[in-house]
Amino acid sequence: MKSKLLIVEDEPIVALDLQQEVEQLGCEVVALAESADEALVAAEICRPDLALMDVRIVGSMDGIQTARLLRTAYDVPVIFLTSYSDESTISRAVKETPYGYLTKPFKSRELKASLRVALHKAELDAQDRAEHRELAATVSSVPAGLIAVLPNGSVRFMNRAAEALTGMAADTAKNMQLGEVLRLKDGLARPVPSGILLQDSTSTYEFGWTLEQPGGETIIVDLSVAPMTDGAGQPTGYVITLRDASARLRFTAMEETLEQGNCFDTAPLGMVQLDGEGHVVRVNKALERETGVAAENLVGRSLTGLAMDPDPRIGQQFMSKLLKGTTAVTTSPAATH
Repeated sequence: MKSKLLIVEDEPIVALDLQQEVEQLGCEVVALAESADEALVAAEICRPDLALMDVRIVGSMDGIQTARLLRTAYDVPVIFLTSYSDESTISRAVKETPYGYLTKPFKSRELKASLRVALHKAELDAQDRAEHRELAATVSSVPAGLIAVLPNGSVRFMNRAAEALTGMAADTAKNMQLGEVLRLKDGLARPVPSGILLQDSTSTYEFGWTLEQPGGETIIVDLSVAPMTDGAGQPTGYVITLRDASARLRFTAMEETLEQGNCFDTAPLGMVQLDGEGHVVRVNKALERETGVAAENLVGRSLTGLAMDPDPRIGQQFMSKLLKGTTAVTTSPAATH
């Protein structure tokens, strides 16, 4: 596929000559423009790979200003073509990171060489931008909150999950200090200075800390902090991973409940569990065997009611075991106030 070029030149004859020369080099000229407005419209419609830009063009903006707009709005790089080689013009042009700067009159082989180098660089840069967008989309979709922090503690990046957990937009958090974005308290409800998180050169993990959101609401989070380094091993910052701890805590509580329930049910000693008002919550298998009374005849009843039960297995034998301490009695945590 031919490379697509935009020519921005306010002298029509010069523009047509340049178009003919460029097409002889195997490129396609998708538009000719004389001003910044025409160049931006052409970029919007034609999406060129590269622009050949005269520094002096008609209109309220010159070629250098137009190059900045093409680069920032459309990722279109430029080669400047100009009769001006003074230090002031070159200094302004360099700030717009052009892919080339040719002084008129230039030779065909100079233009060809500049185009080959510029188009190759434009292709590589386009690939880098596509890979960066793909990576950014992947990171943004990660369910865990990710926050990239510079060595000085300022926030560089947050993904969508981090925005949800912190209650703060990434654009707002960018360049803020980490302590302003993550207002944390440890397991003992003590405020955690951000400097503590960023002082280690190895990965650290913390569980069950409290994160306060801007509206005053709090959530329990698990977090890890991993240092980042460059190719030479020099520190470049940190990546903080945040996760809502509620799912982990629910799973842990469920496991503990199941474990307690299994121990209760399989204990060889007769056991009964009471709520805070003295009503039977459950009895284990051992107690059912010892008394010969099924659990459904005991659960939900008060000790007073059981003591007055006419069935001697309940009113006498069962209550006798409780009073003598030969049956273990526990209180239901859910009913304890």
